[in-house]
Amino acid sequence: VSPSICSSKLPPLGLTTRMGVFASRGVPCGWPLSGIVFSAPAGSPANMRAEDSRCSSKRSQGNGGVSLKDDVGDHAPQASPPADELLGISSATGDGDTRPVKSSPEAAFLATSEFHAKAPLCVDAVTPDQSKPQEANLGSLCQQIRRLGKDWLGMNARSQIFGLILGVVSFLICLSVELDEGYPKANDMLAITLLVSCFWVFEVLPLPITALFPLVLMPFAEVMKSTVAATSYWGWVQMLFFGAFLVDIAVEKVDLHKRIALNVLLLVGVKRPWLVVLCFLMISYFLSMWCSNTAATVMLVPFATGLLDSAMQDAREVDAANLRGFSVAVLLAIAYGSSCGGIATLIGTPPNGVVAALPMVTGAIGSADWFQFAAPISLMAAILAFTVIYFVFVRGIQLELDSDSVKAAYTALGPFNRDELAVALIQLIQFVGFLIRTDVINNPDITSPADLQGVNDATIACGAALLLFFVPSVKRPGEPLLTWEQAQQHLPWGVLVLMGGGAAIARGFEDSQLTKYIGQKLATTVSMGRFGLTFFLVTIVCLLTEVTSNTATANIILPILASVAAETLTHPLALLLPATVACSFAFMLPAATPPNSVVFATRRLSIRDFLKAGIILKFVASVFGSVLIYLMGSAVYGVDDPFPEWACQKNKCRWVSVPGSINGVQVSSQACALTGVVGMCRLVDGVVLWNFTAP
Repeated sequence: VSPSICSSKLPPLGLTTRMGVFASRGVPCGWPLSGIVFSAPAGSPANMRAEDSRCSSKRSQGNGGVSLKDDVGDHAPQASPPADELLGISSATGDGDTRPVKSSPEAAFLATSEFHAKAPLCVDAVTPDQSKPQEANLGSLCQQIRRLGKDWLGMNARSQIFGLILGVVSFLICLSVELDEGYPKANDMLAITLLVSCFWVFEVLPLPITALFPLVLMPFAEVMKSTVAATSYWGWVQMLFFGAFLVDIAVEKVDLHKRIALNVLLLVGVKRPWLVVLCFLMISYFLSMWCSNTAATVMLVPFATGLLDSAMQDAREVDAANLRGFSVAVLLAIAYGSSCGGIATLIGTPPNGVVAALPMVTGAIGSADWFQFAAPISLMAAILAFTVIYFVFVRGIQLELDSDSVKAAYTALGPFNRDELAVALIQLIQFVGFLIRTDVINNPDITSPADLQGVNDATIACGAALLLFFVPSVKRPGEPLLTWEQAQQHLPWGVLVLMGGGAAIARGFEDSQLTKYIGQKLATTVSMGRFGLTFFLVTIVCLLTEVTSNTATANIILPILASVAAETLTHPLALLLPATVACSFAFMLPAATPPNSVVFATRRLSIRDFLKAGIILKFVASVFGSVLIYLMGSAVYGVDDPFPEWACQKNKCRWVSVPGSINGVQVSSQACALTGVVGMCRLVDGVVLWNFTAP
């Protein structure tokens, strides 16, 4: 059906714009261009939506326009383009000014009063050319360059700009001041560390991108070669987390986490709010032991918010206040449970991996012994977290939730299938492998004649992850349980790079001898006694981890503490364990740890909610945590013992055959810290040895 022509007196139009061909045979009826304002002489019709009674074509109203069917073809409804783009009357530049551009005769005619008088606005509905992207008018290159500073300021918050200035100023000052003539590169490494620390604390750049600075700057500062620095970014700890992350992704893909959570909720019911909060806390606590704490939070939050939305729809108006408190309690329970559960295992949170990757302790910390040390601390923190949440948010709430939504969600999962079973078994294999690696796999009495002492947790993690790509999926025929495309889309590569940046800083501390300089300056801090030292470190790190991410805190603090231990010949784990665990006591602010950020992003709770529970929990966790760290460190790692031989690195100390008494323990040999003078070293009691001999 050919549309009637609104005005036979109209000249043929051939306007072509970025929206496509405007009209080709005149101005047919049927497309009111909503929102267009012409610069017309006074007296022109103001209402550009008026439709001519002579327009006889059939119309079908769409979103933002009218769709016609004529001899040109079917045209989908299109949003009305601006008049200046259609007609070429004016063009807005990036600076906000409007300048006239070249107009065609047809465009000039359309802007006249004659056009408005003789023809209402009726044009063909023409589909824009989708092959040509609509580009904003960016202005000339010179204008773009002039706007660079303004655009940069608009891109960054004030805190980021302050962090950038502070980092650069600190960097330049350290470069210009030599700390000690005996350590010529120490000031260069300190400058790099301060720059990276400021960028991490104020999040000037994304944390993983900031982690690349050591690789870029250390070779130019002649601290270490690029080839050496690059190897720090991908070691056995990164492979350990890589394998664990793959299993995490598979758990999420088959919805195993949902089945576990729904089963628990169906078992205990949803009628008692405190019990629901406890269930979410314990589910996140358990999942974050074997998945990363961030992954556990991301898995549970959508399910929790769905349950809360369902409860909100069914709640009476009088329940509104109770429901908000309950909502805050559930989300905080997930975040705090994930943080507490992550303490228990080496793969639970990145700071645990950072301490395991330090050159001084490589091989001394494994998954099994870490679990023995950290599980009681982790459980204590979870109990304290629930207690605080209950008394602050849940006590006194009278609220009955509808269990139908939980049952409906469980029914939607369908019956337990082979994919879920296979992933659960692979997760179990990985878990058991971590536990038996030291006592079984690395035990020559059991594995003889094979020597498997070189097998570590990275091999166990990646070995279990390999099975995911061999076992076929029953829900997706022709595919394995996990495809590489799924894996690379969901792998948190930034976490691995961030951990690598911390390892590079630690390596730079050693190669620049900054460790010795800092160790000498902070040596007096270890004289306060081990319990006092433990409480002091936990308190300091707890405060620091609230203003920056816990992984960045670990990357900054742990290399410094390792240098102090090497200089004072103090058992390194006596300093490193309290600081590492305290990195997970991040309860007060959203930026402190990824689980907090994830629940805060739901916009269902405020910073005030975090502070109400977090300040109390931070205090009690610091006190009780210090006591348990003190006790479990002695029981599992023997941190009260003299400086161990495995921590004596060749560039820092020598193990010498000198008997003596250290901390009340009689020894036949001990560590002797190198002093920088050839042939001379210093024992823990300050005695200097010349021409020392190894045992």
